[in-house]
Amino acid sequence: MPQLTLQADPNSKSLALSPQKSTSRASSSNTRAIHTSPRGGGGDIAKRKAAYTKKGDEPNLWELHHIQEDMAAINKKKHFKDGPDAKGESKGQPDRGTKREHSPEGGGVAGARETKRHKNAYEIKGKVATYEDAARTDEDPPLDQLTRLLENGQEDVPKGDCVVYWMRMEDMRIEDNTAFHRASERAQEFGVPLVVLFVLSPGDYKIHDRSTKRIDFMLRNLRYLKPRLHELDIPLHIVSYDRRLSIPKRLVNDVFPSLGAKHLFANIEYEVDELRRDIAVVKLGREKGMDVRCLHDRLIVPPGRIKSQAGKPMSVFSPWQRAWAKLLAAEPKLLNLSPSPKANLESVKKDERFAKLFDDEIPDSVEGFECAERKQIAEIFPEGTETAKELLRRFLHTKPRKTQFQIVSPLSEGAQESKKESRVSQYQTGRNLVDGDNSSRLSPYLASGVISGRMVLDEAKKYTGGKLESGRDTGVGMWVQEVSWRDFYNHVMSTWPRVSMGRPFLEKFADVQWEVNEEHLQAWKDGKTGYPIVDAAMRACKARGWMENRVRMVSASFLVKSLMLDWRLGEKYFMESFIDGDLAANNGGWQWTASTGTDPQPYFRIFNTLTQSEKCDPNGDYIRYWVPELKNLKGKAVHDPYHQMPSSEFKKLGYPAPIVDHKKSRERALFRYKNVGEKEDGS
Repeated sequence: MPQLTLQADPNSKSLALSPQKSTSRASSSNTRAIHTSPRGGGGDIAKRKAAYTKKGDEPNLWELHHIQEDMAAINKKKHFKDGPDAKGESKGQPDRGTKREHSPEGGGVAGARETKRHKNAYEIKGKVATYEDAARTDEDPPLDQLTRLLENGQEDVPKGDCVVYWMRMEDMRIEDNTAFHRASERAQEFGVPLVVLFVLSPGDYKIHDRSTKRIDFMLRNLRYLKPRLHELDIPLHIVSYDRRLSIPKRLVNDVFPSLGAKHLFANIEYEVDELRRDIAVVKLGREKGMDVRCLHDRLIVPPGRIKSQAGKPMSVFSPWQRAWAKLLAAEPKLLNLSPSPKANLESVKKDERFAKLFDDEIPDSVEGFECAERKQIAEIFPEGTETAKELLRRFLHTKPRKTQFQIVSPLSEGAQESKKESRVSQYQTGRNLVDGDNSSRLSPYLASGVISGRMVLDEAKKYTGGKLESGRDTGVGMWVQEVSWRDFYNHVMSTWPRVSMGRPFLEKFADVQWEVNEEHLQAWKDGKTGYPIVDAAMRACKARGWMENRVRMVSASFLVKSLMLDWRLGEKYFMESFIDGDLAANNGGWQWTASTGTDPQPYFRIFNTLTQSEKCDPNGDYIRYWVPELKNLKGKAVHDPYHQMPSSEFKKLGYPAPIVDHKKSRERALFRYKNVGEKEDGS
């Protein structure tokens, strides 16, 4: 392994971990060794240079991250030509300055000349922003723009004929819904009806890689909500616009005037496109004399609340999570649940303008997003907040069951009550097992906002007697930490929005050279790689639209590190497949696996597929169920049949041989990450 040295870009003064190169190579790549400055704390960094490496060549990555943060705090100069942010500091591009030698799209994204020959592999090409465009977005993140806009609010807006709450596909519940509650308060104050608006947008779903299962889940939850809203005399108004960019104008110019609405409430979504949409709605609404309120609700702790001691956003999970837990202890009101909205007057159903809204139909499907497995998925993931509450109750109070990883209802009879041996009490080990219902299975409900993170943690507090545990010492504490990852990745996306634009968090890895292999990509998607645990996970993905977290990491690592295929291909496929598809969590997980993300562990994190298989599915039950070709194999052969069985017997299985050699693929990955922009043959 070559010597790893700490280098910096002379334009940005940010640090990058890269292999030591010769003097000529270093100068050509626009890097130089760090020289400490006598101003702004450089002396402290000099004292810590011993932390760059331990004995041998293994870097002290934890210390390295803090050095990076120190350097970012020292640097007050702008990184890019388009201007600094409001505080005069550039945000979020820790590893590059303005000059680049490689393609601004990153080496893994194909050029036009290869598009026709490798259509599937290059389907991400148009989804990856240029480095420069992403950098400009990072300079003034859309959430900051929206926040400034809302702080300079419009005053003295007349009450209008109704108040509108715009429900999004990520806050599909009545209980503990911030914007819904605030809209209800305003409607009660004005003495006007409250209307719930839901916008269907096939164009939006397509561009954002929504899965058919996710859209079907959305429609099922709308059908669940409609009669419950009806009981409150609140109409659910459904509109549909295929062209997603037209939504702000269509709402402000058509929908709101037709309702006589002057006040709109919505919960904030933190993705770039959604934030830009809301900015447009606020601006256009104000031009029409409307008051538009966008509120934090999705997360337990809103973005921007957690900072390092230097006052900077934090990008490493462990210290961030400790600060998150400390903040919740200091401000318990962050966990308070919002009151449910109050009912409209029954007379609303006699008002000509609003009565017809109660007849709005929820379609069985959205064109282009018909779910072929809808009956099966509805059994595995039933809709509704009451379902989510019962799933949570069972996780906290019942034992794990071995057969629950199969295609079966999570609410099936037979769960045994036991707090001492409950799933959450065993979560420290259970979270890494796939042969049962060891996890909560709540991710689809959290991703769609069918249940809120606050509701989940409120039950966790009750479980522990009123105090929120958040640590690795107990099962419930470990699970709370897992819940906090959702906040973390949304904070990252809000602060460094380039990650939702197809860019790596660590730009120094933008030009890792990816393979282009249609057969390998398809074999991975189909669960026919010859690696049983990967194939079992991918087949489960196709059948259920969901995977246990451990095999998400294993299958993702296999795509990126073993097959050396662009992580963005996997990110896109998971979003297109999962019922719990969430951009922030999905992107964060893939970048963690690809070693391009916020985690300080670098590129030499490469999962050993066989070892992972034996640990997460020790008896092979998961593999035998999802890969029926192997259902009759005994012992360890089920984890590695190609090497454990005679060749003649293996051929009878009808199961593919491994499509890649683990040792050789590991060496390839290490080379390409160490030598960014290069392949082994020098190309």
